Amino acid sequence: MSNNIKIFLPDGSEKSLPANSTGFDLANSIGKGLAKSAVAYKIDETQYDLSDQLKDNAQVSIITIQSEEGLEIMRHTLTAQVLARAIKHLYPKSKLAIGPTIEDGFYYDVESEEGISSDDLIKIEDEMKNIIKTKSLLTKKLVSKSEALKIFKEKKEPFKETIINESNQKNDFQLYYQDNEEFVDLCRGPHLPNLGFIGSFKLTKVSGAYWKGDSKNTMLTRIYGTAFNSDKDLQKHLNEVEEALKRDHRKLGREMDLFHFQDEAPGMVFWHPKGWTIYRKLRNFVRKKLQDNNYIEVNTPQVIDRKLWESSGHWDKYRENMFITEIDEDHANEKRVNALKPS
Repeated sequence: MSNNIKIFLPDGSEKSLPANSTGFDLANSIGKGLAKSAVAYKIDETQYDLSDQLKDNAQVSIITIQSEEGLEIMRHTLTAQVLARAIKHLYPKSKLAIGPTIEDGFYYDVESEEGISSDDLIKIEDEMKNIIKTKSLLTKKLVSKSEALKIFKEKKEPFKETIINESNQKNDFQLYYQDNEEFVDLCRGPHLPNLGFIGSFKLTKVSGAYWKGDSKNTMLTRIYGTAFNSDKDLQKHLNEVEEALKRDHRKLGREMDLFHFQDEAPGMVFWHPKGWTIYRKLRNFVRKKLQDNNYIEVNTPQVIDRKLWESSGHWDKYRENMFITEIDEDHANEKRVNALKPS
């Protein structure tokens, strides 16, 4: 009886590998060039660490560092394993919250007794570079819910404890370690095999963010960054951002006396005469185009229950920039949370 498993590749070819083979083994069996650039693998649309065992009769594709998915994984590793570790080195009493990737970059939310400002970004970047120089191997460990809670309780990481407690999982919580470093983070993964794959990065700004986007919760410090595979790509992106800032509507609105914003109405526009004239002309232009093409105009509420924003995806992506308000209690005797669509 054969102890081998069969793997199907994107080009239609097949590979026969020993049982318990991993993504590393598959990449090496295909070629040394691929093995050097491989950072993860994928079955259907689910990504796996290269150290994960392959499934028999699976359709598998290798993710390389040069691909868009590889870049996303690199950014994920950079925030969860490098930025977070640097923060713990520089601010040992800080508490880690979450560190996802976003478009063109990443961020990490932390609670720190010591204030972290934009002036500290260079210092944090330098610490991150020191960590990357180690080229540490990343090791994943699967643990039970109780074990995960014990680990983060001992490390005094209350936000991680909350995430674990609120999870419906009972087992297979993924913890990632770096060589013999004591640093560990809870993460969905996948991550790079080692820190040597990390390219060029820059921390861009610091802002405040409520835990879970709820103003009743703790205010955290959010550290943003961006990363690319090369200095050239990073610099190109930074130049594009700089050019876009020159055309930022808030900047132009102020300089051209078109409109302004006030803290009394977050996200709401105070139109000036010239700006309102332009707005009306554009609105009438668009309305005529729609009518000429037999579209029928409708109008929907601007303030809607958060459930709609959750289903549309706005809540997860934009809630930090949404105007949120509570209204009368519903039938369940609970406050209803409504939100205005972000502008």
